[in-house]
Amino acid sequence: MRLHKDRDDDGIEVSMSPLIDCVFLLLIFFLVTTMLKKKNKDIDIALPASTSALEMPIDDTLVVIGIDRQGNWFFEGASSNRMQLRKSLQQIAQSDPHQGIRLDCDRRCDIARVTEVIDLCNFHGLKNVGVRTYDESYNQ
Repeated sequence: MRLHKDRDDDGIEVSMSPLIDCVFLLLIFFLVTTMLKKKNKDIDIALPASTSALEMPIDDTLVVIGIDRQGNWFFEGASSNRMQLRKSLQQIAQSDPHQGIRLDCDRRCDIARVTEVIDLCNFHGLKNVGVRTYDESYNQ
């Protein structure tokens, strides 16, 4: 004789909506954090060596101006000429005169090109200008 027990399985459920909410929140979090990272376009330059360079923390708020071996200018990784660079620096100076500028210059570039960029920064009142170097003793 078979005994049939009345099981009430309808009352036990695992609600999926909180799990789905958590998954979507994690997805949004990772999308936002990956989009916040500033992309630096690499410029083919050989940095000048320095034995007394200070190790600085990575600062994504710095505006990067590059100068390659041929003396070509790059503003935030994009090729630029004097007029474009001047307009960009003017906009930066108007929005934040204390904005940091980092010069990534090839060691074989003409110093006159570096001086032009520094002069443009000074003309627009941007005083926080630094030059990136390569510390051979640190990188061994």
